[in-house]
Amino acid sequence: MNRSTICRELKRSIPKRGRGSSEYSASNAQKKTCERHKKKHKLVLLTPDLKQAIFDKITLDKWSPELLSARWKLEGKVKVSHETIYKWVWEAKHSNRVENRPFKMIYQELRHGKRRQKRGNIKDTRGAILNRKHISERPAVIEQRKRIGDLEADLMMGKNHKSALLVLTDRTTLITMIDKLQGKTALEVTQKIIERLSRFNSSYVKTITFDNGKEFAGHDEIAKKNESKNLLCNTIYLARKRYRRNRIGVIRRFFQRKPI
Repeated sequence: MNRSTICRELKRSIPKRGRGSSEYSASNAQKKTCERHKKKHKLVLLTPDLKQAIFDKITLDKWSPELLSARWKLEGKVKVSHETIYKWVWEAKHSNRVENRPFKMIYQELRHGKRRQKRGNIKDTRGAILNRKHISERPAVIEQRKRIGDLEADLMMGKNHKSALLVLTDRTTLITMIDKLQGKTALEVTQKIIERLSRFNSSYVKTITFDNGKEFAGHDEIAKKNESKNLLCNTIYLARKRYRRNRIGVIRRFFQRKPI
């Protein structure tokens, strides 16, 4: 230990008058250290006003902590990480501190993932999708997310799977298109996708990534329709998508699981 450290400790801990003057006491030194720690200025990450602003964004605007943190940073406002927001939400939920009581139920506004059935546990007997291509065949430019027109498609189911929303998301811009479906049959989904793509210029759509759901069994027909309109949708990929659950999670905040 450096001698200067010892000298500073003795200088600030040895009383100069009264009982015990000129003598070092470890217990008294510890008490003084605790008092200094209580009185010193502490960095407050979340002020009451900031907590209220976060609460309003999460509950009223349905923003996630990640979106809130990134947007405020982009706009040059106060910088607060999403980890800090999650810690505060967790603290408000589990503590009874007076300052956190108005925000105790804010955790209910966050998106919660549910346990899903693992693939391969149950044999699928509904038939196979013909002419599907594996995601490994997808060009590298799609993974780079530097061009627009590479879409991902998925369904967001309503209550009891009686209705659904068709969700198409551009991987680069994250622009999301939503269409209401009365069911999840392959015929209806195929017709709705063809109708949606017909609204775009022929140079927009490059590829569409589906999953292995039987509702996308009409991918060949979609490709043929696109080719007839000179769309560059010459390859359709059936695989699990990286960004679909994120976008559907955001949409779910506005469309709760009830008859859509």
